[in-house]
Amino acid sequence: MQNLNVSRRRVLQAGTAAGLAASFAMPAIAATRTVKFTLPWLAQGTSVFPFVGKQKGFFSSRGIDLQISRGFGSLPAAQAIAAGQFDFGLVISAPLVLMLAKGLPLRGLATLDYDALMGVGVLSSSPIKSTADLVGKKIGSVPASADAPFFPAYAKRMGLDVGKVSVIDVDPKLLERTLSSGQVDAVTGVASSSLPVLLSTGNPARWMLYSASGMPTYGTAVVGSKQVVDADPGLAKAMVDGLLESVAYTLNNPDESAEIFFKEVPEAGLAPTSHDFIRIGMGLHRFAITKPEAMEKGLGYGDVKTFDAITDLVMTYLASPDMKRPSVESWYTNPDAPLKLSADQWSKISSGLGEYRNYVT
Repeated sequence: MQNLNVSRRRVLQAGTAAGLAASFAMPAIAATRTVKFTLPWLAQGTSVFPFVGKQKGFFSSRGIDLQISRGFGSLPAAQAIAAGQFDFGLVISAPLVLMLAKGLPLRGLATLDYDALMGVGVLSSSPIKSTADLVGKKIGSVPASADAPFFPAYAKRMGLDVGKVSVIDVDPKLLERTLSSGQVDAVTGVASSSLPVLLSTGNPARWMLYSASGMPTYGTAVVGSKQVVDADPGLAKAMVDGLLESVAYTLNNPDESAEIFFKEVPEAGLAPTSHDFIRIGMGLHRFAITKPEAMEKGLGYGDVKTFDAITDLVMTYLASPDMKRPSVESWYTNPDAPLKLSADQWSKISSGLGEYRNYVT
């Protein structure tokens, strides 16, 4: 296989297209390779950036013809990557650790956001203002979701007796509707998926995040199959570099990035609420990225100690006795040079997050 040698300056210039392009030294490309890439779920606000990178040439300039597919959840995405159906993809960290504990041959290559935004959602008009107010209430939850298994851990940290709430199994397609229609008092879910649905359809809501209890809940990681990464580390590096440049461009140019997304995925813009849905999802994604790890260390950096704490949670609440605890060092490697944005860029990105902070507590 071709080994793509990619170098990158550590600091982006100003947030213009020219500045972004100037921050990367592109290799001479002898051949283009088709790379199969899976999202963890549908193409939505949190996954605008790979489509932006594809349209802007951040992958083709590295010899990659990126083929993006929708996902059906982080667990199936991880399984599909391990089985060789995809070369790389995005997987939420907790499900990724679970699949590693099951022995799947996967490699973590970078961290893209630092809060999976898992938590308990309620309508803004709800009298439920804190976790303590959930006593005696009905909570809708999707059993196979990434967030549901961690509700007991969150409750314990917040001093809530889970025996005093009624958890009701809900079909994933109906989760938001059960809340907006009043069939349940609250739901467990991922805010970046559920909040855009609720808010864009005129149902104001807010999320009490698991992370607010001190629970480590990193969001998506760039994941590759062990076979692909070990056989061609240069390709893996090129993929990470392309994705990080795509994230940086999307952070700095949200309006243009949304326009690119709708051109690349026209079916995503068919519903009357589509543009609000994507805008809100993109804002929540910026919120989950704008954390000390990225701001201080650079885009793509993940704290090994945090991954170790996530592993503790997975082994306690999800793992079966036959599973083996995966050591973080055996599967995760930070990028050689996490992509740093300037202080001015972070200030501009952060200044637009006020709306989204109102939705998550």
